[in-house]
Amino acid sequence: MNFTTKERNLLEDQKNQEKMCVQKYSNYADLATDPQLKNIFTQLGQVEQEHYNTIEQLLNGQMPQMKQSGGGSQQSGNQQGMSMSSSQSGQNQMKSAQSQTSFIPQSQSSGYNTSDKDLCSDLLMTEKYVSSSYNTAIFEFRDPQIRDILNHIQKEEQQHGETLYQYMASKGMYQAQ
Repeated sequence: MNFTTKERNLLEDQKNQEKMCVQKYSNYADLATDPQLKNIFTQLGQVEQEHYNTIEQLLNGQMPQMKQSGGGSQQSGNQQGMSMSSSQSGQNQMKSAQSQTSFIPQSQSSGYNTSDKDLCSDLLMTEKYVSSSYNTAIFEFRDPQIRDILNHIQKEEQQHGETLYQYMASKGMYQAQ
């Protein structure tokens, strides 16, 4: 792949952000007191690792193949293809993490650990920032396949934010006003 200097710099930035997400989710899973939250952090951290791997593949000149949510796949032409496993497994992990928050009574408003709330708040802000930076990168790439890959990752980042929000709202940590 022949990236412009700007495109390569954007990918390097995204790679560094994904590395930070992986580290935060891993560290925060160790710090969380709620076993459900530990599981959510672990699952989302695994998807972040897949994002990191995908960006690394791009930087190494490999075009990951994207599986569509409907089961089809986008072909990468004659370029060397690597499976983007975050597409399918990431969606399954996020659905699992989201479904775990759906059975918690909505009326539970003060039964949370303040430290868990701080961890969630930090990760939610991080996801907002990372999603925003993908938005900028998407507009800067010439190759529509690369834009599609970045868009896919951005959508997963947004789903991470939704998972965190749902957990926080279910525990009374986040009051939508």
